Amino acid sequence: MARKAEPGKSKGRSGPRAPAGKRPLTAIIDETVIEEAKIKAIRDKTNLSRVVEELLQGWLDGTYKLKQ
Repeated sequence: MARKAEPGKSKGRSGPRAPAGKRPLTAIIDETVIEEAKIKAIRDKTNLSRVVEELLQGWLDGTYKLKQ
């Protein structure tokens, strides 16, 4: 018989649930870019979620412009 998770401690298929007010995002990114970004995030003592969120917010605010 399968064990039931304790209330408030259930996990999704890929790990713990997102914090309140946050949702997962899937994007198709070049493998090399992902690898280099993970290394830089570790060196900068941050994570890719924070980097992506800040870049997206900057794009929405108009402080970051996409290359044409």
